[in-house]
Amino acid sequence: MIALTKITARDFGEALKAAREEAHATLEGISDRTKISVRMLSALEAGELGKLPNQMFARMFLRQYLEFIGAAPEQWLQAFDIAWRRSAESSQPYAVWPAAPVKARRPGPWILGLAIVAVGIVGVLLVESRHSRRSQPPVAAPAATRTAPAAPRPAATQAVAQTVPAEPVHRPDALLIRTGGSSCWVEVHVAGESPSSRLLAADTAWEVPAGGKDVDLTLGDAGAVSVEYLGQTRSPAGQPGEVAHLHFPGAPAQPAQR
Repeated sequence: MIALTKITARDFGEALKAAREEAHATLEGISDRTKISVRMLSALEAGELGKLPNQMFARMFLRQYLEFIGAAPEQWLQAFDIAWRRSAESSQPYAVWPAAPVKARRPGPWILGLAIVAVGIVGVLLVESRHSRRSQPPVAAPAATRTAPAAPRPAATQAVAQTVPAEPVHRPDALLIRTGGSSCWVEVHVAGESPSSRLLAADTAWEVPAGGKDVDLTLGDAGAVSVEYLGQTRSPAGQPGEVAHLHFPGAPAQPAQR
């Protein structure tokens, strides 16, 4: 493990990659197991922390990464927090210098000459137009003709019905997770199945076919999501920014019919 003093994001990423290669693990294998995209995992190993959603989600990605390669998370997470802070401190905006004022150029004498010629041409055209109008004979106005009034348009008898697409029907034995105005990292563990996780974007939903079984949830930002399962609704599922662990009991077993 690398020393914690003065660690940079690049140093951390290189040490993380070395630990993965020592465990004979691949980024694709970690992605298949954790459902974290290879792009996010590559950003961790490259020390490109600016490509990660935020520090809280990045720590959750790292924890699952470390569990997959069998590394103890405590010291790694501590080193990651130091690298994140140093990366944030070193990200200084560039200074913006005002552009030098551009001096207005005076029009040259050739421009004034062109303007005088253009004015002369316009004057000649106006004189010729007036002369041609005087030389033409007057045109008699056409005789007035009586026209029948237009028939009134028939009024619409029925309003056109607008078809509104119906919202997809939610299965009663499925777990439904909805996000509000912000994204949230979610891990779902249905009893008897392997855990699955994903980063839900803002204003999206994830329906998990839980089949009425026991469900355990881990939410990266409980205040950003609402959860519905077997008639229970938690909206929001917790406080904003809270990492919450929720348990939903499954449906009671039905008595056997004789």
